[in-house]
Amino acid sequence: MKLLMVQVPTSHLGACEKVYPLGLSRLSSLVPREIKKRGLDMNICQDPWADLKKILETFAPDVVALSFRNLDPLAGHQTSYLSSLKTAALLGRTLVPETRILAGGPAFSLFGKRLMIEIPQIDIGLVGEGELVFPKLMGPGLRKDKIPGILWRNKDQIISNPPGQKISMDELPEMDTKTFCPNDYTRANTYVAAMGIEGKRGCDLWCAYCLYPFLGGNYMRIRNPLKIVDEMEILHREFGIQIFHFTDSVVNRPPDHFEQLCRELIRRKLKLTWTGFFREDNLTQQNLTLAMKAGLIAIYFSADALTSRGLNLLNKKLTPEDILLAAKLTAKNKILTMCHFLVNLPGENQEDMTKAGKMLDQLLKIHGPAGNLGAVIFNHVRLYPKAPLTQQLIRTGDLDSETDLMYPVYHNPERFNHILHEFEARCHSAGVFSRLELAPIPNGPQIKGLNI
Repeated sequence: MKLLMVQVPTSHLGACEKVYPLGLSRLSSLVPREIKKRGLDMNICQDPWADLKKILETFAPDVVALSFRNLDPLAGHQTSYLSSLKTAALLGRTLVPETRILAGGPAFSLFGKRLMIEIPQIDIGLVGEGELVFPKLMGPGLRKDKIPGILWRNKDQIISNPPGQKISMDELPEMDTKTFCPNDYTRANTYVAAMGIEGKRGCDLWCAYCLYPFLGGNYMRIRNPLKIVDEMEILHREFGIQIFHFTDSVVNRPPDHFEQLCRELIRRKLKLTWTGFFREDNLTQQNLTLAMKAGLIAIYFSADALTSRGLNLLNKKLTPEDILLAAKLTAKNKILTMCHFLVNLPGENQEDMTKAGKMLDQLLKIHGPAGNLGAVIFNHVRLYPKAPLTQQLIRTGDLDSETDLMYPVYHNPERFNHILHEFEARCHSAGVFSRLELAPIPNGPQIKGLNI
């Protein structure tokens, strides 16, 4: 039996920054030895469709497993990656008509049944995590009705099996670094850590726009710090990986697990660095000092709102004071910091925009003298089905319940749709002046139509 594992394109072709296919690599390590397998990440190919055609024709796989990671690139783009999945499945069926085509991955899981309907070439869909299920899909004579968490075809029907249990984080399979070599990803990247590392899965925060609780579970499953650092050490020693990015929804929660991880990294004396997304209200001088000693080189914050009203709307369980205190800590310690904010939120008025602008000014003032602000990234809310904010907008009549959310849909009312660009301009000016060690301009760039 022959298996082809494919990461379909989910990045703009030509983009230099690559991301290691962590999930697919773990699944690959579970494939029985008697099965011949090949791997193809189309995101690192110069000519991905020609490469897929070639391997389908020469290898003639019995099973093709398609991993679909992202629906779209976010950041306001109207691009959809769905064509990548559709074309890959069609190419597989055309060139190897008898092959069994599987599909899975985070993006597939969000719209699994819909995608099975729209892409008839897919025989079986895997919803959610695959480590406990994937090996069962390899052999002949499948008992599809007995395999939890899959979608499958029964004549004209698509059957959805109930989900099974989730894997213990301490039983995660190792990466298959022969089929998917880490060095193929680290050579080109200049500012993004190509190698992800998992400290936990799931999230219990329930931010109003987010689907992490649906994808990974609504509680945190913690991985033993010893196992986390073991994996980092192996990748560092065998492939020279110097920088990692924690894929956790929040790396510094719970605090005791985070501090144990940092202490283990310090104990090993590994010459490596790492980044991750942090919660502002869990950051202290003590654990920041510990993290920096353990190799932390950059912090990502995702407060997502600049006002109390916005934070409450998004159910962030944060205050503006939490955000400012965290900014002061990172500036004091001169640790590179990236901040993510969503603007033009539902129901915001001119007073809210004025408050947001003032809050942004405070952050720029804090970071400016330290020169540690790497970027402030502004976006509009991408609306997903099942997300609490989406349901609220439907209830209030601000979103048509028939809107097709499989394709990019952002909340961005016309009245303040310029605010994102105005805020970006303000951050750009502040960043240039900080880098050139110039004092900020008194009464600098103003937000159009706002009295700040």
